[in-house]
Amino acid sequence: MSKRFINSINYMRGICMLGVIGIHIGSIALTNPTPNLGLVAVLEILSRFSVPAFFFLSAFGMFYSEPLCKPFSYTTYVRRRMKTVLIPYVTWSFFYMLYSSVLSHTFTIFEPANVVKTLWYGLAMYHIYFLVILLWFYILMPVWRPMLRFMNHKPWFWFPLLFIANVVFNFYSSYIWDFHFSSPLWQDAFNYRLNYVILHYLFIFMFGGYTAEHFDDIKKWLFQHGLFVNILQIISTAGILISFYGVMKYLHYDALSAVYTVHQLSPTGMLYTVSTLLFLLYWWECRPVPQNVHRLFNMLGNYSYPIYLVHPVFLSLLTGLAAHLHIYLRSLHIIIIYCIVTLCSVGFSALLPKLHLPKWMYICIKGK
Repeated sequence: MSKRFINSINYMRGICMLGVIGIHIGSIALTNPTPNLGLVAVLEILSRFSVPAFFFLSAFGMFYSEPLCKPFSYTTYVRRRMKTVLIPYVTWSFFYMLYSSVLSHTFTIFEPANVVKTLWYGLAMYHIYFLVILLWFYILMPVWRPMLRFMNHKPWFWFPLLFIANVVFNFYSSYIWDFHFSSPLWQDAFNYRLNYVILHYLFIFMFGGYTAEHFDDIKKWLFQHGLFVNILQIISTAGILISFYGVMKYLHYDALSAVYTVHQLSPTGMLYTVSTLLFLLYWWECRPVPQNVHRLFNMLGNYSYPIYLVHPVFLSLLTGLAAHLHIYLRSLHIIIIYCIVTLCSVGFSALLPKLHLPKWMYICIKGK
C-alpha cells in the first residue's frame, strides 16, 4: 500500500522555491550602490533557509519512499534517481553553457577541459550546483541508511551532536580555511568545495531522513510543543537579522560582504534553517490550512523542480532588458522583477504538460 501524500512537505517545496528565487534576485539588489537593506534582508537573509531545506525535503522523499524497514535495491534506486536528477542536470547544464556562450559571444566553455570542470562542479549556472550535491547524496545512499539506523537508537543524543559537529565544520570551511595549492586541480577542488562537499549539509539531510522515518512522532511532538517552536522561530529569526546588521555596524562590512558572511552555513544560519523547518511543519501539519494557501503552495510545490531549473533564464532576460533600457533598479523594480520571474517560471512549468512532447524530452527537461 502506497503512503499518503503529505501536503505540508509539498507546501514547503513551494515556499523554498520562492526563497531560492528571492536569493538570486537579491544578488541584483546588491548591485545597487546604496541597496535597500530591508529588502536585502528579506531576499538574501530570511530566504537563506531555502537551500538547505531542499536537502531536507530530498532526504524526506528518499526515506519516505524507501523506508529502512523495507527491502532496498540500490541498483533500482540509483537508476530511478539518475533519471530524475542526472539527465536533467546534464541537459540543463549544456543549455546554460550554450545560453551563456551566445550572450557572451565566446564558446571557450565547450573546450573539453572546461566542459569536464563545469559539469563536475556544477558551474554552468549559479543555481545548478545543488544537483551535484544531491547526486552525491543519492549515490551514497548505502552510507546514509545504516547511519540513520544507528542514529535512530539514540536520536536525542546523536542529532544534537551531529548538528554541533556540522556547525564546527561549516564554520572552519566558511571562515577559517584558506589553502593554496600548486596544482590547479587541487586548487579548484578547494575553491569549489561548496559545490560538491556534502558534509556541509549532512545534518539537515539526515534530519530530513529521520523526519520521514518518524513523521507521526514528529507531528505529535510539534503539536505538544507549539509554543516552543514559535518562540524558537522568533529567536532564530532575530539572531540571523542581528548578525546581518551587526557585521555591518560593528565590523563595517558592506551589504555584499555581510550576505557572504551571514549565510545558510553560518551558525545562526543553520539554527534558523532548522527552526524554520519546524515552524513550517507545525503551522502546516498541526494547524488548519486555509484553502487558498493550500491551492497556492500545492501548485508551487508541484511545479518547484521545473521552476528551479528555468527561472535564471527569465531573470537574465529581465535584467538584460532593464540594462538595455537604462533602468536604474530600485527596490520597486526588484520586487516587480521577482513577481515577473516567478509568474513566468510557473507559466513555463504549467505549459510543459500541454505541449505533448516526446517522453524522452520530458525526462531531459524535468526528469519524468
